[in-house]
Amino acid sequence: MLRSIPAKIINNYVDDARSRGLIPADVKLNFIIETPREEGFGDYSTNIAFILAPHLKKKPTDIARQIVDSMQGNESCESVSVAGPGFINFSLKDHLWQEMLRKVASEGVGLLYPDVGSLRNVLIEFVSANPTGPLHIGHGRGAAVGDVLANLLERTGHRVGREYYINDAGRQIRTLGRSAYLRLKELKGETVDYPPDLYQGDYVREIARKVIDENVPVPEGDEDAVGFLASYASNFIMDGIKTDLGNFGVAFDRYFLESTLYASGIVDETLSILKERGIAYERDGALWFKTSLYEKDEDRVLIKSDGQKTYFTSDIAYHLDKYKRSFDTLVDIWGSDHHGYIPRLRASVQALGRNKEDLRFLLIQFVTLIKDGKPVGMSTRSGEFTTLREVMDEVGRDACRFFFLMRKSDAHLEFDLDLAKRTSNENPVYYVQYAHARIESIFKNARDAGIDTEKLDDADCTLLAVKEELDLIRWITRYNSVLEGSARNLEPHRVTFYLIELVGRFHSYYNKTRVLGNDIGLVRARLLLLAVLRDVIRDGLGLIGVSAPVKM
Repeated sequence: MLRSIPAKIINNYVDDARSRGLIPADVKLNFIIETPREEGFGDYSTNIAFILAPHLKKKPTDIARQIVDSMQGNESCESVSVAGPGFINFSLKDHLWQEMLRKVASEGVGLLYPDVGSLRNVLIEFVSANPTGPLHIGHGRGAAVGDVLANLLERTGHRVGREYYINDAGRQIRTLGRSAYLRLKELKGETVDYPPDLYQGDYVREIARKVIDENVPVPEGDEDAVGFLASYASNFIMDGIKTDLGNFGVAFDRYFLESTLYASGIVDETLSILKERGIAYERDGALWFKTSLYEKDEDRVLIKSDGQKTYFTSDIAYHLDKYKRSFDTLVDIWGSDHHGYIPRLRASVQALGRNKEDLRFLLIQFVTLIKDGKPVGMSTRSGEFTTLREVMDEVGRDACRFFFLMRKSDAHLEFDLDLAKRTSNENPVYYVQYAHARIESIFKNARDAGIDTEKLDDADCTLLAVKEELDLIRWITRYNSVLEGSARNLEPHRVTFYLIELVGRFHSYYNKTRVLGNDIGLVRARLLLLAVLRDVIRDGLGLIGVSAPVKM
């Protein structure tokens, strides 16, 4: 119903125009109806005039005027006008908004969920931090974005898998083993040279101390000891990562080990496919991938001249494995420093016979932690970083998750610890949660006054006639388009933005409107409005993994 009314208005025009021969019968019109970002431009806007322009060989503005003329007097439209170079803005009559509210109140917030996915299988790979150190706040941002995106896609009709890829066999794991080995020797009283390219954090020394305290049998010989400690330390760190993610409210369906790619034989299968298709070729004793066949990027090495396979090779194999598991769309969430890696991977999935649109990327820009008005440095290798665990301990999971979604993922984020802890409306997460608690308080007062707040279905919604009430109804129903746009564009931050805008309108309404008064009919109508609003706020907070407190 929510999307059908504006679509029906435009489709009625199209059907009428076709019947009169104004629009050719075979022309497909994939027009868009959306909610204008700014108030004053109507409830909805459509680009249909631009879609019709090349078929009718007319200017969009001329077509828009013709459509507007035909829509004048429409029983559903309060107003309709041409905007800009040919957009059509139109507003619905009040009774339609009131009926929408009643519908959502009757059927639940689920009525606002759009079916964007049509049960497509989507695999989201996110975090995937090498187990060489604890998760820092940059990883935390990626975890929040990935988790909320997965929630969002599930809510909009997708089947979603959550996956964490563990590089358990690379050079960095070996470096971790060497770092732990030298720290172990130090703790045993030996004088060692600890190079600056090793991991400097105190956590490495703590791992070495654990080895001593628990009498872990480390093999004799430097190389064997390093190999053992690489596995021991990375497993210990990975256990800590899983614990931190669990405390952060993030769960994965699978932790995928890079080493299993080689054990399963899919790496060799991938290389065979690329060779058979003429996409892999030999040069200077190495095997190369023809990236340039698909993307504006140089060809890349698959196997070095010494016979060692590159990370790129295992990455191609990993994505082939994903497709073999019947996922239609793959979403990779990476740190922004991996931007240059995208063209070659996009080329590789095309080489495997997939559409490059089947692989989508989200880049997570850096986070600057602000504490006491000053930025805190962060580098895993140097040990100068703030862990996700520390931030959660200081501000709590709710504020942590909410703040990570305060900007688009590819924009730099400043995380202000002092603001996140503030219990005032300046703090955005407090501002949203307080709206939910305030509504719950209103309902408690209503029950104390003897009003049955469980039976509001027969409330007269036509009494909700003031501008602020109708505005709240519009914003409640806008949840539908927010979810749709967020899912289609892989932009979970839109939900956070929406919640802030929504509760801003509620706080303004509450400050000037007495909900509980002597007119019981009006009271029940307003309680119905607030009940739906409360449920949407709770649903949105649940979507981003933030609690909806009853009292604050």
